[in-house]
Amino acid sequence: MNPTVSIFYIAAAAMIAVALCLIVYPLLRRRPSRSMLAVAIGTVAVLPVAAIYLYSLIGTPSALDRKMRVAQVESATPVDASAEAKQREVAAWMDKAHAAETARHPTEIADAYRHVLAIDPEQTAAMVGLVEAGMSQHADYAIDGPSRQLLQEAVALEPDNQRALWLLGIVAFQQNDYPRASQTWRHLLSLLDADSSLARTVAEKIAVADARTNVRANIEARAR
Repeated sequence: MNPTVSIFYIAAAAMIAVALCLIVYPLLRRRPSRSMLAVAIGTVAVLPVAAIYLYSLIGTPSALDRKMRVAQVESATPVDASAEAKQREVAAWMDKAHAAETARHPTEIADAYRHVLAIDPEQTAAMVGLVEAGMSQHADYAIDGPSRQLLQEAVALEPDNQRALWLLGIVAFQQNDYPRASQTWRHLLSLLDADSSLARTVAEKIAVADARTNVRANIEARAR
């Protein structure tokens, strides 16, 4: 049984019992006459029946339960509406970013992705997009410190984010950390279709990183 309904019945029974005591006790406190006794018995018999009849006319515990559910829905509605508005705003700025990417306007791309992250700081697509927009404004496609941090946050939130893994590999390669570049790209390679052109490109980059790792190891060995 619904807890609300159970509480209602218990409260109703208690109220009827109290009412009976208040009415019948004074009638029986002293030696009652036959007429008083008849009144008391009649009250005991009639009052519960009357209460049940009135209950059937003016209210039910299910009505109380419905009111509680309505109140819960009404209290939740503003939160849901706010979340939907947030999603719509994020989608609108993402659309602006994609349009700017098509038009190749890096400043507008970066601005749109910053707006997305201001609304939803954990939007990994915006993190990666902002990094790519910054790279495109450097002749050597260098990835600066804040961009590296964004990529690391993106991978922390989404470990299999392919674009973030690709760029993190580039970061390591630019820093001459070839083992880390190779490790990052191997993770990426495991997520790709082995027959895809992207997989072949990643495999080539891994081979280059491994080759440079070996060259460095040989140089260090000779220097000993």
